[in-house]
Amino acid sequence: MGLKSITSAQNPVIKTLLGIKRRPGKDAFLAEGPHLVEAALSGGAKLGAVVVTNEYMARLEEDALFFKAISHAARGFYQVPEHLFTKLAEAKTPQGILAQCRYEELPLGSLALKGKGSALIVLAAGIREPGNLGALVRAADAAGADACIILSGSANIFSSKAVRATAGSLFHLPVIEAGMEETLDYLEEKKVLLAGADAHADKSLYDWDFKAPVAIAFGEEAHGLPSGLKARAGALLGIPIMGGAESLNVVASAAVFLFEAVRQRSHAGH
Repeated sequence: MGLKSITSAQNPVIKTLLGIKRRPGKDAFLAEGPHLVEAALSGGAKLGAVVVTNEYMARLEEDALFFKAISHAARGFYQVPEHLFTKLAEAKTPQGILAQCRYEELPLGSLALKGKGSALIVLAAGIREPGNLGALVRAADAAGADACIILSGSANIFSSKAVRATAGSLFHLPVIEAGMEETLDYLEEKKVLLAGADAHADKSLYDWDFKAPVAIAFGEEAHGLPSGLKARAGALLGIPIMGGAESLNVVASAAVFLFEAVRQRSHAGH
């Protein structure tokens, strides 16, 4: 794919990308910066237009492999002046490259769970802050989870802020958007235990056996878990707080829960 130059904000490519910026979704969203574009390429994401600034292009030409990978993967490769790129970017300090991406989402029923009883799934239940939602996907990826299922009522994982917060994990981990009832029915069918992270729970997560197949649900700190999910959970678990803090935010809580599961499983030889 040859590099083309765009100088006008009225160009159809720029108009299309501005529309995606306003209304991102799994069929079309933007990945900003070289790290996210590299993650999209390595994860096999479908790339539409890739746009670079004149300044970034000078650096990109020195990285022959990256340049070749983009040229082969993109449906369109465009160089634009800084003022046009600023219209497209959302990052406070734009890094000179962004890519239009399409996310190939798995249907819930086709999710391939790990064998030998080690399935680990993360549920995002009403997490409305995009940065928290993206960081939760990143934590799930870091812990080697099978998937992150985003329940209805959560933020848009394909918004620019959420995509940046995943730090590329969106392209490494299956992320599935689904309704609560269908998700809970799926977990029951697959015999995956449901544990809910609850700041007011009487039972500590350290007293729970995470070695069995488990899905851990996290809600936004201010709202907690939906009542329908809590009613069907096999356990509601909390993190013991030793100091004066009332609780941890959702991402810190998720890290504690997920790596307790990792610790238990590594000791058990999973």
